[in-house]
Amino acid sequence: MSKTSFPGTLTEALQHTAKGNKSITYIKAKNDELTVSYAELYDRALHLLYQLQQAGVKQGDELILLAESNEQFVDVFWAAMLGGIIAVPLNAASQNTAHKRVLSVFQKLDKPFIWTSTTALQALLQYADDQQLGALKSELQQQALLAELLLPDGNQAHVASIAAQDTAFIQFSSGSTGEPKGVVLSHHNLMSNIRSILHGSGATEDDVSLSWMPLTHDMGIIGFHLSPLVLNTDVYLMSPELFVRRPNLWLEKLSEKKATVSASPNFGYQHILKYFKPEKQAHLDLSALRLIFNGAEQISAALCREFNQSLKPFGFKNTVIFPVYGLAEASLAAAFTQPTDPVQSIFISRQQMQLGDNIIVSSAEQADSLEMVLLGTPVSDTGLIIANNAGQELAELTLGHVLIRGDNVTQGYYDDPELTAQTINVEGWLDTGDIGFIYQQQLVLTGRFKDLIIVNGQNYHAHDLEQICAALPEIGDQKVAACTIPGNNGEALAVFVSYKGELKEFVPIINAIRAALAKDAGIEVAEVIPVSAFPKTTSGKVQRFNLSNQFIAGEYAATIAQLMQLSAPEPSENTSEANSIEQQLLLICKEVIPERDIAPSDDLFEIGISSLSLTQIHERLDQLFPDQIELTDLFDYPSISALASFLEHNASTQD
Repeated sequence: MSKTSFPGTLTEALQHTAKGNKSITYIKAKNDELTVSYAELYDRALHLLYQLQQAGVKQGDELILLAESNEQFVDVFWAAMLGGIIAVPLNAASQNTAHKRVLSVFQKLDKPFIWTSTTALQALLQYADDQQLGALKSELQQQALLAELLLPDGNQAHVASIAAQDTAFIQFSSGSTGEPKGVVLSHHNLMSNIRSILHGSGATEDDVSLSWMPLTHDMGIIGFHLSPLVLNTDVYLMSPELFVRRPNLWLEKLSEKKATVSASPNFGYQHILKYFKPEKQAHLDLSALRLIFNGAEQISAALCREFNQSLKPFGFKNTVIFPVYGLAEASLAAAFTQPTDPVQSIFISRQQMQLGDNIIVSSAEQADSLEMVLLGTPVSDTGLIIANNAGQELAELTLGHVLIRGDNVTQGYYDDPELTAQTINVEGWLDTGDIGFIYQQQLVLTGRFKDLIIVNGQNYHAHDLEQICAALPEIGDQKVAACTIPGNNGEALAVFVSYKGELKEFVPIINAIRAALAKDAGIEVAEVIPVSAFPKTTSGKVQRFNLSNQFIAGEYAATIAQLMQLSAPEPSENTSEANSIEQQLLLICKEVIPERDIAPSDDLFEIGISSLSLTQIHERLDQLFPDQIELTDLFDYPSISALASFLEHNASTQD
């Protein structure tokens, strides 16, 4: 598709694609799929737009999307696009941090409508009640559009007149204080970047896309919904929840559909390998795969090699994993590697990783070396430089700020001129907040300048996590700092606590922090570490990156080893008498989180269970005890023994 024939807006793109014969297929389970042609999608969206308009939504209004399925999301998203309504995609998760985020965005926007389900709305209202936000609760009720009540009839709306510079949607992410910041993306921004994505990935109309990335994330919606639609190719969409529960289903569907393009950040490969059994997958044929986009978090070269090796017998080529760099402010893509190259990396010295340092190229044999993946060159029509604090471009192998500019780059943040001015300079360069350097013309990222924490492809702000910890009675007046550290296959979370007492008395603090962050934020804590003092700037700000560097250098290894001994569970004296349900539960938990020593009486949240692990445990429980246990029951009965008693009680009352 040439630049002259390329559509100028998303609306034009759907109208063009609706004339073809390609489609979206929603994969709901192994044998449960729904195919909707782009022509049918266009009609469905116009019917739904009529219902939105009847409910009072007008062109230019803002509409928060809290969809509970990909099918729902796509229909209402396109209804908004065709009506000139500004879509605001948000995660419909039921955790407190998700509720807090939705309410924060709702308050920031200008009298937005909120499209959601009755169940999700009730959870939001309950959270507002718990936080004593009576006025906000009333506004939510007034502005809510319940999905169950907006059932399309025979009427269709007229397509609004849309200009390329009009706002299409707002992608919210964490701001510098933990408050959500809205990246405003116009149709022009999006179409410019989609053209670059298709060009940089060597896409053709023969491609078949299959993705489990969430549509509320820029990789999901722009990379694996809008881009295939603009190109007019078939696309298959799984939900992230289905991928978590059935990781091998992703591989099976890639094989079955002869998919050529997919995506997964680092943790997805790790999740696949954890449950992949080659002897049971002999039928897999992954030879059609051309690319799997790998981005959204720091990329592990070692994990890519392991994934390549494990799947090589099934036709998986070593050029398939496609390292990329992107962010919402770029309308997704900023830098791509060559789609025909295998993953490339460089070893550098850990000792020279401060801003302005000249990077020292090292080797795998050096004890202090760190392997970093090369992320390619800027995508077409996008500028990318490494700069110092004054915004001046730095030479190759010099560590600095990653800046971007181009037609794909946002003009600013929603209702936040101060943040916009801080982020985009007078020459139009946007500071991504990432730190990196250039090596042989390719970008290498080393981390974040600001304190955004990315674990398992999810964004968390250090400030938010620290606030959750600070509210714990076990913390008292002690200070807390959260940052990322290298994990087994990617980034992991560490929480540092200012502490000068006995180590054995620190164990309850570890348990409290792990439990709170697991329950309230759905994130697993790799390490909770006591420190006598925090490294700080001259203005008194905690230098989280220095804590991470100290961890990498091994300064806390002895302390961590002592704490592991002190917190190890006591061996059970009644193991032989443990009931069979308890034994089964113990096996499930040890399978999902093998890195933790678990006793039947342990609180799983204090062990530090993530939302990903929680979902996996529930899935296995549901297989053993069909329809007997809800996900929320794990919060009410958080230990193996308590959960076993709950299941036994249910069984006895049914007999």
